[in-house]
Amino acid sequence: MSDHGNPPLLEMNEVEAAYGDFQALFNITLTVNRGEIVTLIGANGAGKTTTLRVISGLLRAKKGSVRFEGQEISKTPAHQIVARGISHVPEGRQLFPYMTVEEHLVLGAYIDRTRPKIPQLLDEQYAIFPRLKERRKQAAGTLSGGEQQMLAIARGLMSEPKLLLLDEPSLGLAPKLVDEVFQKIQQIGEKGVTVMVVEQNVVDGLSVSSRGYVVENGAILLQGASSDLLNNAQVRAAYLGL
Repeated sequence: MSDHGNPPLLEMNEVEAAYGDFQALFNITLTVNRGEIVTLIGANGAGKTTTLRVISGLLRAKKGSVRFEGQEISKTPAHQIVARGISHVPEGRQLFPYMTVEEHLVLGAYIDRTRPKIPQLLDEQYAIFPRLKERRKQAAGTLSGGEQQMLAIARGLMSEPKLLLLDEPSLGLAPKLVDEVFQKIQQIGEKGVTVMVVEQNVVDGLSVSSRGYVVENGAILLQGASSDLLNNAQVRAAYLGL
């Protein structure tokens, strides 16, 4: 349960998942409350991306429960999960290089609920990401890495998600751009969108979130307030080299 006595927005309970014979998740249990930013940290291959794929319906859980707004979604098709209010911004941005910025954003609002509101939603994204407005007629493949990441996030927001899943938003970016992307994530959270961030960049990932989970070998190793995890000796030794 959440701190306020209301059910969590998202609950995963004893979830297991596999790719063929390779088991990637073991008994993953976690919660995300409304209005939170929650970070999953861990090394490459720890199971963070797989956790997001199970939530968004891209990978079916072998065992366990995934509940969103109190409803079981572990067997719900991915496109219906988007319509229910979960948007997944994948690792590596997954943009179409020859489509313009604005074409990407319009594509993000393809569901019935948001299609009639495209002009309003575009204005909202351009307010958060002014640089995208400047480049709205530009092909995505000509943008810088930071601009591409902002476009991927803005496209995810065009479906008006209740829960935004961000997979490695800092991947491949220069430190200055990483700071800018995380400032935008914080801004999105302040607007009331619940965010779940997967990150190898431990300091930045935990700095914008209220709570975090450490994932190792497909299982939750540690959990707690982000400030506590940043000061945890095990986390500092494993991920910060301290």
